[in-house]
Amino acid sequence: MSWFSIVPLVFAAVAILFIPGTVVALASRIRGLALFAVGPAITVTLVAVAAVVAPMAGLTWSAVPVLLLTLLFAALAFALTAFLMKGKGRRGAVVDWRTSGLQWAAVIVAAFLVGRRVVAVVGAPEAFSQTFDNVFHLNAIRHVEDTGSASSLTISSFTGGSFYPAAWHDLVSLLTNLTGADIPVAVNVVNLVVAALMWPLGCMFLAHTVAGARVAVTVAAGILAAAFGSFPLLLLDFGVLYPNFLGNALIPVALALGIRLLGLRVETSESRTVDGLLLLTSLPGIALAHPSSVMAFLALMVPPLLFAWGKVTARLFQADTVSWPRLLGMLAVLFAGVASLVTTWQNVRPLEEAAFWPPVETTGRAIGEVLTSSAVGRPVSWAVSILAVAGIVSLIVRRSQLWFIGTYLMAASLFVVVASFPVGPQRMFITGVWYNDPPRLASLLPIVILPLATIGAVACWDGLVLPAVCKMLRGVGGKSSPGKPAAAFALPIVGAVAVCILAFGTQQANVREAVNAAAPGYQLTKDSPLISTDELALIKRLDSKVPEGSVIADNPWNGSALAYAFSGRPVLLPHMHGSVPEGGKKIIDDLNDASVDPSVCPEVERLNVDYVLDFGHREVHGGDHGYDGLDNLALDGVARLVDEEGEAKLYEITACK
Repeated sequence: MSWFSIVPLVFAAVAILFIPGTVVALASRIRGLALFAVGPAITVTLVAVAAVVAPMAGLTWSAVPVLLLTLLFAALAFALTAFLMKGKGRRGAVVDWRTSGLQWAAVIVAAFLVGRRVVAVVGAPEAFSQTFDNVFHLNAIRHVEDTGSASSLTISSFTGGSFYPAAWHDLVSLLTNLTGADIPVAVNVVNLVVAALMWPLGCMFLAHTVAGARVAVTVAAGILAAAFGSFPLLLLDFGVLYPNFLGNALIPVALALGIRLLGLRVETSESRTVDGLLLLTSLPGIALAHPSSVMAFLALMVPPLLFAWGKVTARLFQADTVSWPRLLGMLAVLFAGVASLVTTWQNVRPLEEAAFWPPVETTGRAIGEVLTSSAVGRPVSWAVSILAVAGIVSLIVRRSQLWFIGTYLMAASLFVVVASFPVGPQRMFITGVWYNDPPRLASLLPIVILPLATIGAVACWDGLVLPAVCKMLRGVGGKSSPGKPAAAFALPIVGAVAVCILAFGTQQANVREAVNAAAPGYQLTKDSPLISTDELALIKRLDSKVPEGSVIADNPWNGSALAYAFSGRPVLLPHMHGSVPEGGKKIIDDLNDASVDPSVCPEVERLNVDYVLDFGHREVHGGDHGYDGLDNLALDGVARLVDEEGEAKLYEITACK
């Protein structure tokens, strides 16, 4: 399958991710680039919430619940903003066609730079990650198709679990539902659209909020969105952490809306109340993508919140008479905010036994990786690092947006703690929210480094490039300025050269190494760690060999659990850490004794296990979890061989008939 052949699926995924939320954002009177940045964040909320509500309303999962919720939210948004913005005109109106065209050109460039890296990682549209976590993700999507329910409250019920943040699975299952796409193809298409469109647009929106809505800001932010190996590529490699990948891609939008709500954006906001409502609408989607992404948002918002609190409190002391009731009220707000954050921090986290990842380096090295944008052992990204330092210097010199340096230090500190602090209560409290997992926190660093690097790039353009161009033009044609005809001709050429230099400088070893590290995990070979070429070939024939309704006994550690995702035939154990159904342990331990042990067949019949998929004892992590009862079935006279491909075998149980 070629990437060209899935272009219609890409357009379908773009429609799913952008149309519902953009309709609501449009009803909120947002215009310009912000409309398409905020839209997907609202879409994720609409889709994830619709998935939870649909079963309660007796609706099967499809586009219908999303459409109904979209219409409801759009009507509410239109009514509320009509009331709140009466007489204020339209929000974010486009300045002119030239500016709009340049901004969308920047979006296209960003989509190309990020998209080509994602394509290089995945390799082929039908490829799938050969990793532990992907067994759950792919089987969960099949479970949604089989049950007609995509609720986060029940999506993990096929493993014996309860709540699991399912926004990512909801989006993928919508694409399979609407287009009939195979699950792996739908996964890759959704990830491509999130990485290549949703992420750069969010970065541009955040950069506009911090640095102003100039074309130079848009272009720099778009190129820099593709400049990091630690996001979006890292989470498409490590884990794979698809839900966390979606949640983190939404953080720039939430952070921008939070900053606007506090009145800290560079330009005046038409309605901070509307910004707050949009933020509240976006947060449920982020939480249902991955709760740790909401916690990351809260952590990154602490510096601007403290800055805004300090500004308001300082005004109380600037008055002729200090208003002690108001001052006490501000102290009470601070105390309540800190108490709420600490309480949330202590409770919204995985169990301690799941946060087992150890530190990986010294504190000095971790700090160095933050400064050089080379987290988790990636090569130094010199262009990004220099621009980020320039951005920090620019903010300090101009005494503007200094609170954002605090946001940068917050993300940096979290990474340094998780990467280098010793295992103990302090590290568990600070970074246990992210499973004490360095890659998860490394993936947050681009969110705070990118705006600083954008500011640095624009400062270089304003302070070095523009003066040099004007000086050159004065030297060859008399007086000139950026508004004169000669400058109007020269500046686009110089700008194009600057864009090429920035793109070339940021697409170097750091990003290439991320691709090289991730790509092997998507390659299907004779020795793939999860499913080999032989095993996949056998799985693809299961629907013609195994009747509907028959359950297949399996060892989930050797990849045979994915028979469920790829063939639709149910397996006894769909995940490594799922609960074993009552009587299932007897099958996986003693099935090969069925001809001599009378206690085996009753469990086989009760669980409707008619077939066994034997992929041997080569497991995804190189261990051996037993499942010895599935060995030597034909030799022991328990089953007959139905199909085989290389060492992969399908048996039909005969001893219990």
